Amino acid sequence: MSHAFEVLTKFAFESWLLGQAASDFSDSLVDGRIWERTVGDLLRCPQLIHHQGPGESTLFGYPPASGVRHELDACAADWNGNMILLECKSKKDGVTKADAALFHEKTLDFYCARLDDIGRQQWWRLIVSSVPIFDNAVRAFCIQLGLVLCEPGHLPLPMIVKIASRPIADMHLREILLQEIVRMGEPALRPMQDRWVHDPVTQDLRFRPKILKDASEIKDLLYLQEELGEDIFDLYKKYRPGSLERQINRMRNSLAKAAQ
Repeated sequence: MSHAFEVLTKFAFESWLLGQAASDFSDSLVDGRIWERTVGDLLRCPQLIHHQGPGESTLFGYPPASGVRHELDACAADWNGNMILLECKSKKDGVTKADAALFHEKTLDFYCARLDDIGRQQWWRLIVSSVPIFDNAVRAFCIQLGLVLCEPGHLPLPMIVKIASRPIADMHLREILLQEIVRMGEPALRPMQDRWVHDPVTQDLRFRPKILKDASEIKDLLYLQEELGEDIFDLYKKYRPGSLERQINRMRNSLAKAAQ
């Protein structure tokens, strides 16, 4: 796995921890602006040297191809231009298909404005929710669009694929599930550049819709995410008792501090 994917995985896992903290943060939802700020702060790590917070209508100074103002909740890039772009949601109804579609179109608009640069970069787009998403239609739609969904209801897919790819994973987890989630999960987590392929000669942008074979494979991938996520959670409780709770408590303190 690439160094950029490792950074993505770490951020996705920390976002999941933050979502766990938010689920019992208070009797009401975490304020949307506080959620944006706290999630965006997770991008501040040594590997990501460029940062942009909410309120900007450009992407690191570049306007979208349409010229229409789009606000991104947060984004960060490493020194190679590999990028994580975020949509942060703290709503009672979680994330809807309309939310996913709008985020996809906004980021695609920025992508089309950077065609001369994108071939050398990897962009990942994440939706981070403070509430669980149990609507499989939303989860499937995100996979089809190439969006990584991070929410407290399920261990994030990048983390599961990373664990499943380890040589000793089959000593603790069901081998057939590991094989299948690597087979389907790795294509589902490819960066935007592998889905929207730019030809520098013709300047055409070619979309690859069949990252997974069909809708049944997307359904299977969601099932594997649930099954292996629960198994990994059980392993944490068995071999590292209290580890997740301590990390969630740290995130809970961050939310409480941001709310002051």
